[in-house]
Amino acid sequence: MKILVVSHEFPPIGGGGANACYFLSREYVKAGHKVVVVTANYKDMPTSEVIDGITIIRLNSKRAFKDHCGFGEMASYLAKAMKIIGTLERKENFDICQVFFGIPSGPLGYWLKKKYHVPYIIRFGGGDIPGFQKRFKWVYKFIAPFIKVLWKNAEALVANSNELKRFAESFYAGKPILVIHNGVDAEAFKMDKEKKAERAIRILFVSRLIERKGLQHIIPMLKDIQSQIDTPIKLIVVGDGPYRGTLESMAEQCDVKDIVQFVGGKEKNELHEYYQNADVFILPSRMEGMPNVVLEAMASGLPIVMTPCGGSEELVKENGYVVPVEQFDKALIKLCSDRNQRLIMGKASRRAVEAEFSWEKKAKAYMELFDKI
Repeated sequence: MKILVVSHEFPPIGGGGANACYFLSREYVKAGHKVVVVTANYKDMPTSEVIDGITIIRLNSKRAFKDHCGFGEMASYLAKAMKIIGTLERKENFDICQVFFGIPSGPLGYWLKKKYHVPYIIRFGGGDIPGFQKRFKWVYKFIAPFIKVLWKNAEALVANSNELKRFAESFYAGKPILVIHNGVDAEAFKMDKEKKAERAIRILFVSRLIERKGLQHIIPMLKDIQSQIDTPIKLIVVGDGPYRGTLESMAEQCDVKDIVQFVGGKEKNELHEYYQNADVFILPSRMEGMPNVVLEAMASGLPIVMTPCGGSEELVKENGYVVPVEQFDKALIKLCSDRNQRLIMGKASRRAVEAEFSWEKKAKAYMELFDKI
C-alpha cells in the first residue's frame, strides 16, 4: 500500500502529534508499506530525506518556532503543500491519505479526494477541534462550517482518547468517530528498578508552559504539601513557553523557590534522564487529547497524578490518581508519604504500557482501518 501522510509537524518539530506521526509512519514501513510524509521545514533541515524508510518532504513554510506555530505559518504550509501533492499523487498513485490534524492539513486530504479520488482519514490532535483552545475562539467560529465539510467527506475520523471523541462529537455528530489511542516507545523510556530512597522526592512535570497545562494551581500547594511530609520534595519543571515568567514569579511569591526547579525545554533524547530520576509524574491540565508525556512517564515506571482530562480514563487505573486539580495536594501527600505505594503504582504503569500501548499495536489498528477503506 502507498500511504501519503500530511502533517505540518514531524520530529524534531512539534509535540505529541508529531511524535505519533513519526512512530505510526515507521510501523507502516516495517509492515511493508511505502510512506511519504509532507511536512513543514524548520531552519536548515533537509528538504528531502529518508528516515527509517519514511520518505520525508519538508516545505519551507515560515516555521519560526520548533515547538509551536501560529495560523499564519499553518496557512503557509497549506499553500506550499497544495502545490506539490498533486505532482506527488500523479507520480505515486497513493492508496490512502492520512491527515494529521483537520487544521491545517484537512484541506489537503479533501482536495486529493475531490481531484484524484484518494480516500482520506483525519486523525484529530485536539486543537483542530473547535472549542479546544480558548485563545482561538474567534478563529474556530469563522472556520467551523468548513471543518464540518472536511469531516463529512473523510472516510474515517479518529480520536486518540475517549474524551477527545466525546468532545469531537459535541461539535459534529454526522459521522462515527473511532478511537485509536496513542502509543509509546517502551524501549526508549525504561523503568529505573532501583529508585534511591535517601534523596528528595522528585515530582516531575513535562510540558510546554501555557496556562491550559495548569501548573499555576500546583505551585501554591507546595509549601503545605512539604509541611506534611518528612522527606524534602522537589518539583522539576521541564519545558518552556509564554507562561514561564508568570510561574517563576508565582514560585517566588509563594516562597517555594527552593522547591521548584525550572530546567527549560529539553530534546527528546534528554528527557529520559528526568523521567528516570523522578518519583511521581503530574499533569494538572484542563484539556488534553491523549498526552504523550503521561505515556512516557508510565513507560518509565512512574505513578501518575492527573486531572480528568483526555486520556485519563484509559491511562490511569491502579497506577495513580485522577483527581480535580484542587485535590492534587491530597494525592501528592499520599504518594510522597508512601514509597512502597509509589513503587507499586510505578510498576503498574509499566505493565499497562507493555500490555496496551505499543506503537506496533496502534499502527496495526490504523492499517486494519486502511484495509477496510
